Amino acid sequence: MTDYTPTEMKVSIGFAASFFFAFLVTILAAERMTVDGIEAVWAVAISAGFINHGIWDRQGIMVLGGCLSIAATSISLAFALTFFPLGWIILGCATAISSFHTQARLGPESLIGVYIALGGFIRLLSVQSPALADPLSVWMIWMVLIGLAIQTVAAERGNPVMRSLGVCCILVSVVMYTFYPELMFLSVTLTCAGGIATNLIYLHRLLGRTPKIGEIFSFATRALFLHGLKKPIDQYRVLAILIKGNIGAENVIHDLISRLDPRCTPIVLLGPTAPTQLSFPKKEIVGWVTTLSSISGPAIDRYTILSPEDPTSVNVFLEKTLRALPEDAKPVILGDFLDNIIPHMDDSLFHKYYSDLASAARVLNHTIVFVVKADIHPEVRINTVKRFAEVIIENREREEKGRLIREVRVSNRVDNIHTEWEKHR
Repeated sequence: MTDYTPTEMKVSIGFAASFFFAFLVTILAAERMTVDGIEAVWAVAISAGFINHGIWDRQGIMVLGGCLSIAATSISLAFALTFFPLGWIILGCATAISSFHTQARLGPESLIGVYIALGGFIRLLSVQSPALADPLSVWMIWMVLIGLAIQTVAAERGNPVMRSLGVCCILVSVVMYTFYPELMFLSVTLTCAGGIATNLIYLHRLLGRTPKIGEIFSFATRALFLHGLKKPIDQYRVLAILIKGNIGAENVIHDLISRLDPRCTPIVLLGPTAPTQLSFPKKEIVGWVTTLSSISGPAIDRYTILSPEDPTSVNVFLEKTLRALPEDAKPVILGDFLDNIIPHMDDSLFHKYYSDLASAARVLNHTIVFVVKADIHPEVRINTVKRFAEVIIENREREEKGRLIREVRVSNRVDNIHTEWEKHR
């Protein structure tokens, strides 16, 4: 459901830390180190980043490759500095093999591994070629490969700004090396800085808010909202999020709440998801549609319990809640309450009830987001849910070659966005 995961955040933080370490060493020790020595430091740092990646993603080949790369680079530093590119070659091959083994296809990580290995081979050959041994030639080669890596990852995740940045890095590196080699590194640095700033502006316009750090790390547009919605959630009226497989509705609801603009007032209507499964800021208004009307306690008493056998009680709760809000409030109703209501209605009654909720959202100019477990209800009910939604975001989990794959598909009539099934983590 989310466009990034805690694991991906840990991987990103690991790479950021390794890059910072290498950059710090480069700045502090640049005058006392050769170009080969500086590059060796970067090889060790990036290998450490891939080791962290392999640990969190449980990719043993990547962890082993990173360790062997550090060992090869360290031994070369001590005894034969000219052979330190072996570290790049080992790391690149291990990354490519590990990614291909995991994904059963030549994905972005496999291509990045190929780029790293290619850079290592070119650097190893440069020992025999005076032209390639020139420091500026070395940096030009790596800048081109970095541009290819950025373009590859951004293409897979659907970010046009970062794709353009990757292409610009390649063009700037080649052109500046050809005509003004002494300005190449500065030009590429400024290009990257401009691309990152442009990407922040792009993400802000895409999300309608300042992007979170995790969304920046993940290039943002890979899945779900960032790919399927071009405006903030509260600027749509009726959204349906359909989930199939072992995808937790509580995670979906939490993700929805976290994406709301601070100006919004969430009204959470839960069904199978219990209020105790979520943590709410104080401003949330929570109703729980459940047959467990007899339970009580400090953790439950602060929520309004509504009966699924009496859908009008839900309407009354919403009417009173909306009427009590300030005039400038931006109410967003969301939750999985339909999962508990649907079994108590026949097809015609559910059609009328659901269409009334959707029509009220449009007339009263507020937002309602239905989270529905699509694989536990008859298809005719799910079709009814789809019929009255402006935006339909479907998430499913399926098995492919013994591995569970999660995919997302978006149908957004408002922004005219319609996608095929796309894989996401």
